[in-house]
Amino acid sequence: MLKSYIHSFLNSKEEGFSGNILVVDQGETIYKESFGKANYEWDIPNTAITKFRIGSVTKIFTTIAILMLVEEQKLQLHNTVDNFIPNFPKGNQIMIEHLLTHTSGIGNITDQPDFLLKSYQLQSPDDLINWIISCSFKSIPGKEFNYSNSGYIVLGKIIEMTSGLSYEEFLKQKILQPLSMLNTGLDYNVAIQKYKASGYELEKNNIYHASFINMSNTYSAGGLFSTVEDLQLLDDAIKNNCLLSKNITTQMLSSGRFGHGYGWNITKTKKNNTLIFQHGGINGFTSSYLRLIESDATIIVLSNISTLLTSTVANQIVSYIENRD
Repeated sequence: MLKSYIHSFLNSKEEGFSGNILVVDQGETIYKESFGKANYEWDIPNTAITKFRIGSVTKIFTTIAILMLVEEQKLQLHNTVDNFIPNFPKGNQIMIEHLLTHTSGIGNITDQPDFLLKSYQLQSPDDLINWIISCSFKSIPGKEFNYSNSGYIVLGKIIEMTSGLSYEEFLKQKILQPLSMLNTGLDYNVAIQKYKASGYELEKNNIYHASFINMSNTYSAGGLFSTVEDLQLLDDAIKNNCLLSKNITTQMLSSGRFGHGYGWNITKTKKNNTLIFQHGGINGFTSSYLRLIESDATIIVLSNISTLLTSTVANQIVSYIENRD
């Protein structure tokens, strides 16, 4: 039933869909299918092991890394940024919790007029921090919700300074290797990654290569690639408290006053189910990772054509699951 429902929905869309969809229901994978091409020039199809850039779904990994350091008692959620980056504006007012919940007020680099030009250039984490420091604040720390890639870049730098490891190496040692997530990593433009999809955009029914971005600009806010199967491994680990204790996992997934947990959006569906999710979008790619808590269902959708958004597909599957229940 779900298979025919998804196929009927995708066939009704003029844009077409290219990517992978995975649905887990009460611990059982009930749907896993690939669509379109990983590379349209070479006519190479997407498969279950195709790697996609996941954009802001990266923020879930960054969140878990920070909370692991909290559990190791190497930092606390009320620690302020000035403990790690002494020259940061209002650093004595911005807590780690503010960064996790997008309430720091820090200006978002992706909203800056020079972002397009700088996004072509190689940036180190320190370059990114200095760029963020130059941005104007959007609000007083802790007072408003303003989605911020900048805040998650700052969290990446805090992970490095606290652990003594690079962000990439911390993820490898603490998350990716323990969970056997062998097809997930920090993306580099110059690196050769087997089975990685190319990113595309659709315009007037013609497919074009996505515009270039130097992935160093995305770092701990959006710099990872992954597969649906690897993200399922992460999902299992979160559910089974393999990376974090049950107490801090509950804290991570609890809605704050602005409807956001740590690294996750949290809302109620029309049928009053708790839906936690993170969507991502980066030149030529979109990604969605959703969980229906009461239904115990997980939906992971990754795409390499940024027209039919994964969020549209994923939310349609949420509706199906709710109506079925």
